[in-house]
Amino acid sequence: MCLSIKVHRPDHILSEGIHLGYEWATSRNDFGFRCGYVRVPKGHPWHGEKYPPDADAHGGITFADADVPCDKGGPDDAWWLGFDCMHLGDAPDPELPTEHEMPYIVRSGVVRTQAYVEGECRKLCQQAKEAAG
Repeated sequence: MCLSIKVHRPDHILSEGIHLGYEWATSRNDFGFRCGYVRVPKGHPWHGEKYPPDADAHGGITFADADVPCDKGGPDDAWWLGFDCMHLGDAPDPELPTEHEMPYIVRSGVVRTQAYVEGECRKLCQQAKEAAG
């Protein structure tokens, strides 16, 4: 019952938590931008959806993936939805490690802080709760 990034790139995970009963996580990508994710259980209206119309996070939903097995225990049948902070107007965080350079990235945008991304995750958890009824 894990986010695929947590299993395949554990060094990219920045924080994790639970809000209103929904698990969330933040990560960094290879270019120095933060991303956020929320896990919805099987049976939730967003489960299996790539772009739920009533899910709104920074830049829109850009990630949808099923749970992957891990050593955490519990059912591996939930669904992760996520967003990234790598859009027009966003800037990479020079404090985050990068594995790739992107020469066309505009570096004069806004760095989306850890607090901002965690807040967006909690906002997405609230929306998930409302969508579930």
